[in-house]
Amino acid sequence: MTEADRKISAEERAKGRSEKPAATSFDPACLRFSEMLAYGLGSSGRSWLDAVRRGEDREENGLVERAAARVSERDLRRQRNIEAIFSLAMTLLKDDADADGHVDPDWSVRFIEAASDCGDRAGQEMWAALLALEAEESGAVPPVTFRVLSTLNRNMIRWVAILAKFRINNFLVRLSDEFFGERELTGDCILMLEEYGLLRTNRDLSKVFSSQKADRFSTNLLYADKVVRVSHEDPAADLTLPCYRLSEAGTALARAAGRLSRVEADLDYLLEIVKLVEAQGYTVAQADILSRRSDTIVSKHSPFCELRTLNLKR
Repeated sequence: MTEADRKISAEERAKGRSEKPAATSFDPACLRFSEMLAYGLGSSGRSWLDAVRRGEDREENGLVERAAARVSERDLRRQRNIEAIFSLAMTLLKDDADADGHVDPDWSVRFIEAASDCGDRAGQEMWAALLALEAEESGAVPPVTFRVLSTLNRNMIRWVAILAKFRINNFLVRLSDEFFGERELTGDCILMLEEYGLLRTNRDLSKVFSSQKADRFSTNLLYADKVVRVSHEDPAADLTLPCYRLSEAGTALARAAGRLSRVEADLDYLLEIVKLVEAQGYTVAQADILSRRSDTIVSKHSPFCELRTLNLKR
């Protein structure tokens, strides 16, 4: 091959490279890839990626500077995140809360380490609600909650908010798959919540309630803004209800979700519970919760009125 041929060949290769479609750089997957890289490696990662795409060998060139820039941007981003979370938490604190217990410094450090990586608004709201709960009640949020929340995406955070609508202390009364499926908690959702550690994995679990009185059976269920009183003439007639058990982390997260949006009793859910207990020979009455001392203690409620499924209107 002559020198002229080699020159023409080189020009053709260069022309071929220049004529390659540039659309791939605007492909949605490429754009997302670049954005992911920027979050992970910092803005300096973009110039490195551009150099790689151009075929330039920059594996070592500027490596130390890029590493320093990444660490600096990461720390700045984490500081911004944690300050946003603490600002949100201040708006959630109750003015009349009786804060009890001591501050656990290890809890605080572990919380900040876990929460500071969250830049998503929905996630930050959940972290802020957990912080407010722990500030008001020491020990309310076990540290295992940090690991669980760190794994949740927006869809699962929405499922936690749905769990909060049906939570009675640390369980949900287990109704038909159709009932919960109509409310976005399909069987697959339940399995995912179990897999991620929000629900305990024993799906056949039932909860037994003993009487709170000696002369007759009586127990109170605190559900959302209602006190549900279940009674029976026989003091030995312990109540058994099928349930989904929340884990420690699941309970804390459901409480946090309830803090973010005021949870009111779902009348259809309450109706189904009344049907379950009436079928076992119990009677049900309900009262409105007017004020609480804590998640499990009611300080003031309205007078009780009896509920019957035949008279209860949807």
